[in-house]
Amino acid sequence: NTDAQDILLPGMSYTMYHSHFWTNWFADLNYGPASSCENSPAFKAVCESADKWIGMGVDGFRLDAVKHIYHNANSDENPTFLKKFYDHCNASFKSNGGKGEFYMVGEQYSSYNEVAPYYKGLPALFEFSFWWTLKDAINNGVGENFVATIQSYTKEYAKYRSDYIEATKLSNHDEDRTGNDLGRNSGKMKLAGAVLLTAGGQPFVYQGEELGYWGAKSNGDEYVRTPIMWKADGSSLASGKLSGKIDKSMLNAGMSVESQLEDENSVLSLYRRFGVLRDSYPALQSGSFDFCALASTSPSIAAWYRTEGNQRVLVLHNFGTGNASCSVINDKLDKLIGSNGSVTVKDKKVTLGALSSAIFLL
Repeated sequence: NTDAQDILLPGMSYTMYHSHFWTNWFADLNYGPASSCENSPAFKAVCESADKWIGMGVDGFRLDAVKHIYHNANSDENPTFLKKFYDHCNASFKSNGGKGEFYMVGEQYSSYNEVAPYYKGLPALFEFSFWWTLKDAINNGVGENFVATIQSYTKEYAKYRSDYIEATKLSNHDEDRTGNDLGRNSGKMKLAGAVLLTAGGQPFVYQGEELGYWGAKSNGDEYVRTPIMWKADGSSLASGKLSGKIDKSMLNAGMSVESQLEDENSVLSLYRRFGVLRDSYPALQSGSFDFCALASTSPSIAAWYRTEGNQRVLVLHNFGTGNASCSVINDKLDKLIGSNGSVTVKDKKVTLGALSSAIFLL
């Protein structure tokens, strides 16, 4: 019968469309086989919606849960679909007068080896493994392996896309807050922010991280989505006084924008200072991320170079909770352009206090 229609037997009723997330909030769309998905009405409708926003000036999208478009996350289906969608959006962007390439970042909540094949479809993907590696390094007080581990991830990405964009991040809404993972320790939270803003990739800051928020996902989704507290009395700009499902212990811990702006040692001040630093030096913005061999060092220290054109900077971080020293081989250390915590320089030797950072222009 070519006159297809839905059939409801007595006692039956619609509850939801098929959904991989088991909720009618996220009903799956029928794109058909990924190899020919561009021919489906669903794909055309989604592209039409994207074109509307691109036509209004939007120059990038964030895509949620990209491994769940098709159910087999490790097959080639999702990367195939994503490439077709990205290519359409990029062409639409350029036809609307856009300069450069359309930006599109995908959330593939998996380890780096499962994320890597998705670079066949998208130019940028959130870097969960970056955060997991950094979190363990900080909590264990060991920085010496950090660069090599991150480089092993990026080598995997380069197999699928030469111009990959490593969208680095700390925690996000699917995980416990960074503050939770780092024991609500402001020193560790500042170090995590300093590493994020001096490492390679294009960093994202999840709202509240720049204030040192904490919250456990197991308590409910709201606890990792707490609104920004703008005022010292615990109020938000948009909705007045904060209430409901939030960790109220944060309200009396100097967690507001107002209180942290007045404290040069706050988490927010670190993010602002290192954000300006990154924005001021092309090497920190878009330079290469290269291992730095030291003449002598402590296992707690991570060291790398960032290089863009003729500009080169040396980045040092002490992941330990005590003082640590290292000595460079040939670099001159007379231009300290950024620091956090305690930094002492004598000739070619640098001593970093607990959880401290130093950036030198070479």
